[in-house]
Amino acid sequence: KYNGAQQAGFALLSWLYRVKMAKMGEGDARWKVQDLGDGGKNVNGWHWTENDILPVFKQRFEVQFNGDENKVLEAEVAGGSGLKGELICYKLETCTGEAHVNRRKGNKVMVIYEIELKIKWKATVRDAAGEEVSSSKGTYNIPCLDTVDEIDEFEVAVKFNKDNDATTLANAFGKKQGEPKVRAMIVETIKAIQAEAGVGQKIPKEGSNTPSPAAAAAPSAP
Repeated sequence: KYNGAQQAGFALLSWLYRVKMAKMGEGDARWKVQDLGDGGKNVNGWHWTENDILPVFKQRFEVQFNGDENKVLEAEVAGGSGLKGELICYKLETCTGEAHVNRRKGNKVMVIYEIELKIKWKATVRDAAGEEVSSSKGTYNIPCLDTVDEIDEFEVAVKFNKDNDATTLANAFGKKQGEPKVRAMIVETIKAIQAEAGVGQKIPKEGSNTPSPAAAAAPSAP
């Protein structure tokens, strides 16, 4: 059995946890409800509502990372060698997990996501005459793209299909120059979805005829 002090401590921790979850809009059924519509009981949007937007993320990433000719980077190879590299992201192999836009009272908005991505790529390095000197294929693995970390702080593991003399230059281009480009593209998509949902936008004053950006529907795919 626990003594009085221990029981009080457990009660305090439980209360703090419930408060934290309520603020995050997760884990407490009193705070997070599905959209009840005009006939529901979510008066004035007091409770958090949640809309699934994983399909939006997936469709946006498909636009960015699909296509045999989907060239995402063309640049001189780092090191002053005079070589030129080209990176094509040709297939969004995986986009799984969860993504939601949560709203409360029309002007409190959070986009919460936890997504795994796998992006197939191919790189080619050519000399000044345009002759191919190295080529390779691989995958960018993003095991956990989530809201917990800063928007650009996520792991990108660069995998090579082959690692030998013929692929060395192209592999290096795909990792050292291609990975930062892909990371920046992912961040761009997240920011765009957040902006469309109304995250961080100015809330209109009470009585204003200007609708709150957060009152808009969940962002739609292009």
